[in-house]
Amino acid sequence: MRTRVRPPAPATGAHQPGIATRQPPHLVLAAFDVVAAERAELADLLAAWTILAARLAAAPGGPELTLGLGATLFEPGRLGLEALRPVGLAPLPLFPGDALDPARGGGDLCVQLGADDPATLVEALGALAATARGAAALRWTQTGFRGGTPPPDGRPRVPRDLLGFLEGADNLRFPQQLERHVWAGARDRTWMAGGTYLVYRRIRLHLAAWEALGIEEQEQIVGRRRRTGAALEPETGHVALAAPQPGEGGMLRRGFSYLDGGAGPIDAGLAFVAFVRDPRRQYVPVQRRLAEEDALSAYAVHTASAVFAIPPAPRAGGFVAEPLLEAAAP
Repeated sequence: MRTRVRPPAPATGAHQPGIATRQPPHLVLAAFDVVAAERAELADLLAAWTILAARLAAAPGGPELTLGLGATLFEPGRLGLEALRPVGLAPLPLFPGDALDPARGGGDLCVQLGADDPATLVEALGALAATARGAAALRWTQTGFRGGTPPPDGRPRVPRDLLGFLEGADNLRFPQQLERHVWAGARDRTWMAGGTYLVYRRIRLHLAAWEALGIEEQEQIVGRRRRTGAALEPETGHVALAAPQPGEGGMLRRGFSYLDGGAGPIDAGLAFVAFVRDPRRQYVPVQRRLAEEDALSAYAVHTASAVFAIPPAPRAGGFVAEPLLEAAAP
């Protein structure tokens, strides 16, 4: 591998930002396809993005940037990384009711950007795309937001999703929960220790049909009170079906609402983002159960899907995924 300029940023801790940090009100998720034919070119791109991430984060109101690697990056015959493919990195299976658009999912590299100001995200994504020119091409983007604005007294307000229910209930919060359910451990590749996996699903909601229901019927389908978020008891409710069963493990959910323009019907819904230690054990059985049994599925359709391995934070003076590329070097 040829010599490259090292990122000047200091060590950022064990984990990348944008995972267990505060969830910002605006999101851009983007995927890139690598066109570079050599690992050295990929290393140069990841080093340049790491430098750019540090510079963006240091600016006032600068965005958090999270970098990930897709399964296609590890395909045999591409970059010589197949023997180092992370244990949990595989495309999700097709679930009942899926209507996936391949152009909106997958990808070799993932970039998650979060900030308080959406204009900041547009500028940051433009800078990332410009830096990648010649090494990777933008595949798809998805913007998102969290509903509601802070009250005048400055106290935090729990936002609501487009269905009208409170977001973020029963989410993982404590370090011991994250250690158990989110961060990759000894059973994964050595270079993934302290990393995680990002699961992305784009879920279009049939809002007109949903709003035609009465509040009590909505509450029974979701399994919560709409006003307070208090849990109900229906075993067939979405909340009960989405709860992890023995052996599955929880998920750190960081979902966002989206509203995409166009000449056709309104396209609005949930940009579902979750971080897990093993998507096969934590996400797949839950989504299969929801697709087969959840009454909420009648008001939602999954239109895009992706899984990315999120390496740990770079070492001081290093770049994201550098240990992977070092291990692959002849």
